[in-house]
Amino acid sequence: MSVLGSDAHARPAAPMGLDYDSALTEGQWKLSYIYQRFDRKGLRRGTHKEKASDAATADLTQIPTELRTDVHTIEIHHAPFERLTVAIKIPVINHKMKQRDFPAGGGAGGDRYTTESSGVGDIEVVGVVPFMEKGEEKLDVHLGFRFPSGEISERDDVPDGMGGDTRVLLPRSMQTGSRTVAVVTGLSYRGDWEGLGWGVHGTGSIGFGENHRDYRAGNQVEFSGWLAHDVTSWLSGSFRLGFDYQVRSRGKRRAGPENHLDSFRNTTERKVLEVAPGVSVGVPGFEGQRVRFEAAWPVYQDAHATQIDRDWNLTAGWDWVF
Repeated sequence: MSVLGSDAHARPAAPMGLDYDSALTEGQWKLSYIYQRFDRKGLRRGTHKEKASDAATADLTQIPTELRTDVHTIEIHHAPFERLTVAIKIPVINHKMKQRDFPAGGGAGGDRYTTESSGVGDIEVVGVVPFMEKGEEKLDVHLGFRFPSGEISERDDVPDGMGGDTRVLLPRSMQTGSRTVAVVTGLSYRGDWEGLGWGVHGTGSIGFGENHRDYRAGNQVEFSGWLAHDVTSWLSGSFRLGFDYQVRSRGKRRAGPENHLDSFRNTTERKVLEVAPGVSVGVPGFEGQRVRFEAAWPVYQDAHATQIDRDWNLTAGWDWVF
């Protein structure tokens, strides 16, 4: 991991949107706070936009129109040995979804309402191992587990159509966890040349078993290629091109209200290609500390079945290596 002095980079900082991008040296610690915001608006089927009224049917009446997710994450990294860095990631998640409840017979009208959920997400414990180093190039691999500390039984009140509210189980995308164990793995290959950093990064998660609601979250793979450049001794910029493939959930056909679009497993499969510029700033006067930012926008999306569209996301964080 790049170590920042009070006014200098050891190398151009990797983009903020990468997980477990580099191992520490023996004896080092790294503390991080990371904030992420994911905004999703409108609907998409395949590569095209779709209207909420077109997605509603006689049996499928609850249609999401907007989903905002805020994630606050604490990460603790430590290298007890020369060839091992242990990382723990603890997320706290808040979801807020706007939706419409169309009349069962079709047509316009219906209630518009917002549901919310929040809580601790699934905790990850990962080991990062330096695999190869040659000159200014290095390859690190990581392997670990995601544990079922999040919740899949979050509920909230929705209109009952008779002027009151009823408390219902929220759909899959509004839950804070998966309630299954997953293997988390990946690699990071990076190099530096006269102030220019570059790298390729890949991660994957593979779930096992099914939770008490008879399903498990779909497997996921992500790949990124990136460049970073030192603008000054304390400031660097980066650009990342990332691809994300989320496989549909396994097991039970739906997880949530029968009439909610986001309850069904075929609405979890998606391919996304995104562009993400970022910046890293050394904290003057504080050895080893920096703040980093990255914003990402999709340039291509392919959604299997109608599902809520991905709009943009922001990642910001503070690192302290000591």
